[in-house]
Amino acid sequence: MMGQIEEAVNDLQQAQHHYRAATETLEILRGGVHGEELKISFVKNKLEVYENLVDLCLASIAGPGAHAEAWAYMEQAKSRGLLELIVRRMSSEPADGLEESGVARRIRDLREQLNWYYHRMEVEQLGQVAASDERLLALRELAQEREKELLRVLRELPPAEAEASGIGPAEPVSLDSVREALGPNTTLLEYFRVRDRILAAIVSEDGVEVVSVTRAPRVAQILHMLQFQLSKFRLGPEYVQEFQAPIFEATRYHLNELYTELIAPVRSRLQGSRLVVVPHELLHYVPFHALFDGTDYLIDSFTVSYAPSANIYMQCQQKQTNKAGGSLILGVPDQQTPSIYDELQAVAEIVPQAKVFLGSEASEKVLREHGPRSRVVHIATHGFFRKDNPMFSGIRLGDSFLTLYDLYRLKLPVELVTLSGCSTGLNVVAAGDELIGLVRGLLSAGARSLLLTLWDVNDKSTTEFMKAFYRRLSNRPDRALAVREAMIEVRERYPNPYFWAPFILVG
Repeated sequence: MMGQIEEAVNDLQQAQHHYRAATETLEILRGGVHGEELKISFVKNKLEVYENLVDLCLASIAGPGAHAEAWAYMEQAKSRGLLELIVRRMSSEPADGLEESGVARRIRDLREQLNWYYHRMEVEQLGQVAASDERLLALRELAQEREKELLRVLRELPPAEAEASGIGPAEPVSLDSVREALGPNTTLLEYFRVRDRILAAIVSEDGVEVVSVTRAPRVAQILHMLQFQLSKFRLGPEYVQEFQAPIFEATRYHLNELYTELIAPVRSRLQGSRLVVVPHELLHYVPFHALFDGTDYLIDSFTVSYAPSANIYMQCQQKQTNKAGGSLILGVPDQQTPSIYDELQAVAEIVPQAKVFLGSEASEKVLREHGPRSRVVHIATHGFFRKDNPMFSGIRLGDSFLTLYDLYRLKLPVELVTLSGCSTGLNVVAAGDELIGLVRGLLSAGARSLLLTLWDVNDKSTTEFMKAFYRRLSNRPDRALAVREAMIEVRERYPNPYFWAPFILVG
């Protein structure tokens, strides 16, 4: 019997040695790949190596150090490209030589063409006489041709120019440094999928523990049902008014199911009053702060903020942002969002040294001119999420559409960026748990924290939330606490989580 145990332990150690060597080789090879898109593609079919190492660490009998090693491999498999973008921006200023090259001129021309097509489609869709389906389809096809061409040009950037766009190496932080930064009042809850199992790593000042909590297919099913309930608000106010009670009950039911799967198995291990959630893959779409235990929501017990990885959480803490400076407020109201006027007026009365730009004046030029010197940037407009091509997700400004690529080229060393439009926090989760969306662009542009939305927002409840949030932030500079208290206040008038829970604080 003892011989069989020794043989099993030996086999386990050999497997660990094999996969450790494989990860070292992957890191070396990945470092030689230039271009962010190519880096993401490189790890697409190699993540099984990290999954197997996490699995082997937890299956070993090596003691508590195995959990720390498993957590380290979880981190190696998450958002490495985004981490490198952030580190590159923090360590040096982006080079400007690209702006004079022929490649840059071609990129600028393609962006201008795309803005024209996006604007034309919007005008014809919202016009008094709607454009024909054939006309809109033709415009959409022409825009897609330019999108493909722009991505092709970006892929062909030489390594030196790609570096100038914000790509560089990044060293992972240690578990001890993360624990020290968390302090006694904060727990970091990090999730990771190994095949169809979802693991949770609970990191606190006391140490790290990794436990298995649920199965990914189960969570996917519940999340789909929750999103179905939230989508009913698109059917119009009359429908919502008639069926508000069953919609509310069904929404809370699915939030309770998610709580049972994701939080209940680790609830007793969560220390302090602050929770930093690091999701993985489909969990990026879960509103953890609104998970419901049958009596209370998670936000009733904790402030809840989010981060793509523990490494990025640490980098955001270390960012050098503007400690002085005013607040830049941009808004693009339309017939669908008339409360944007009220929102901007209310925010401008609360935040210090407000500079307000409305409509056509809320331009990309204004953002580029005033953003780098501001402490807070608040943008109230429509966000659009392109699941088919997330590189072209963006926000509507007064004179153009600001896409993910445009955000890469911005400099925004600000304490907070708020995008109060619809679904501004949504991302496509690519290989290596890379978030391709506005989160990626804004964090790489230099922002320390982001206030975004997970789904389409209600115009009036969003205005009330923003008033409550900035009011509290002006009295005490604690963004996570201000979000928590604003949610609880808005919930008193709008009980359904659709209204008070779309907001997430990232960074």
